Amino acid sequence: MLRSKLPTIGLALTVMSLSPLHAAETNFAYKTSYRRVTADPDGIWTGGDLAIGPKGTVTIHEYELRTPGEELLVSQIWNEDCASGTCPTRLVRIRDGRPTVLVNDMMHQIIPPDDPRFADVASNKAAAQFAQHPFALGDGGKILINGDYKFPLDGHQP
Repeated sequence: MLRSKLPTIGLALTVMSLSPLHAAETNFAYKTSYRRVTADPDGIWTGGDLAIGPKGTVTIHEYELRTPGEELLVSQIWNEDCASGTCPTRLVRIRDGRPTVLVNDMMHQIIPPDDPRFADVASNKAAAQFAQHPFALGDGGKILINGDYKFPLDGHQP
């Protein structure tokens, strides 16, 4: 009798584990990586931001979220300002080809899908989930979520 109810119980637990916050999140998709750059093709990073890092190069990784009439772009730069596990990251809104910075802060360093380390995180469920979707909009588009970090947009507080 219990065995026949296990699939139903499992389904109920799965549905209950989907909190309203997670259901309301919208994930950014990986867009591209620019390696060994001296200039940002998107014009988000300039000047000292492009200073050569400890490995002798600067890399920019981008994730995008397109909505009608605009594009939201998360751009993370790996440069000399990267700390242990965090790097300078900006969320910009692009309208009419011009970026407007909405968030500029240190965020968890991502692992882009083309990085060999990406395959190594598969055994750790939380790390794998973060690697697949390191950025999301939550609270009706009012906050940028980066793992356990939350950043308000347009003056909204999380």
